[in-house]
Amino acid sequence: MMIDAVLLIYSIFMIIVHLVIICGIVRACAISRKQRLAEKKEQFKVSIIIPAKDEADNLPALFSSLEKVMTPDVQVILADDRSVDRTQSLMDEFSSRHDNVKVIKNTEPPKPGMNPKHSMLSIASRYADGDILMFTDADCTVPENWVGEVCRYFQDPKIGLVFSAVVTAPGTSLREKYQTQDHLMRFFYTVGAVGLGSPAGGYGNNLAIRRTALEEVGGFEAIGFSLTEDAQLIAAVRRTGQWQVAVCPFKPVLVYAQPQKRLLDAAKQEVRWSAGAIFGTDFTTALMYSFMLLFTLVGAVSCLAIPFHPQAVLYYLAPVLAMIMMSLAGNWYLKMDRSFILWIVPCAFIGTLFYGFTFLTAFFIPSVSWKGVKIKK
Repeated sequence: MMIDAVLLIYSIFMIIVHLVIICGIVRACAISRKQRLAEKKEQFKVSIIIPAKDEADNLPALFSSLEKVMTPDVQVILADDRSVDRTQSLMDEFSSRHDNVKVIKNTEPPKPGMNPKHSMLSIASRYADGDILMFTDADCTVPENWVGEVCRYFQDPKIGLVFSAVVTAPGTSLREKYQTQDHLMRFFYTVGAVGLGSPAGGYGNNLAIRRTALEEVGGFEAIGFSLTEDAQLIAAVRRTGQWQVAVCPFKPVLVYAQPQKRLLDAAKQEVRWSAGAIFGTDFTTALMYSFMLLFTLVGAVSCLAIPFHPQAVLYYLAPVLAMIMMSLAGNWYLKMDRSFILWIVPCAFIGTLFYGFTFLTAFFIPSVSWKGVKIKK
């Protein structure tokens, strides 16, 4: 059948594309390893910016990790966005114990053309006095050598932005295991994009930017609306042509985020990420994500067709194989716990279906749900 021939060619082509991406991963990691070994010649003043909304349950773990990275050269800016729980009081208490912690409380809705987090980043960045601005989220914990390791990259005056890996905190359930695999695989797609010379996407909860690079793109106000402001910022820096985007794919800078507590919440998060990438204003990011997610959609639909057309199993297995390849590449460089490897195959089978249908949802829904707020794409 003609459709079978087309799908077979498409599947083979996509496997080849993923092999090319893995070559990009190898190249990006080789470059990153050299950048990471740069001699420390310049001491940077660093501002860590953390937006939060109703994160009282997660702040104690974050604060505990922050205390291990705070030095006189590190400023921490905690930005509370209209929280209704104890977020503000916890921030104030933490600030009272540290002279270099500033708390900002926002009472206004997001600025036009910005999502809520984007707006808070714009506000908070004005209070930063660092040469380097680093970002994470309130549901994360950062490693002890985070600041020093990331700042090594900025010894190269051509580097304007660095993003690094985020995975969810280790858990025992399939839901938790899958989210960890999902984060790692998404991250290594973006690593491959860096290695292929076209950075597109990254995790905003483990990202650092040189102040002068942020100023050159016009600040957060100028990068344009997106549901994924981190990818939008990376694209803006790339488009200047003046700054390089670097990636650090190694464990010493690995940030852990709390997993979503319900499968439905994990699905909503996936839909928001997909919608942000597909419908953002950066063509390169939209093309890359649409191309890859369409691949998983073909696999997901093919899985449903197997009882009626057994040959469809080949089209389902193609994205499964691609995900396994990407996860193995990620495990090689991040050196995750050995038990992590055991979950790669089952999560790849699940991920093909999950990605396929969240992509379909992201494409057709008019808005996404984020922190209880509906935001139009």
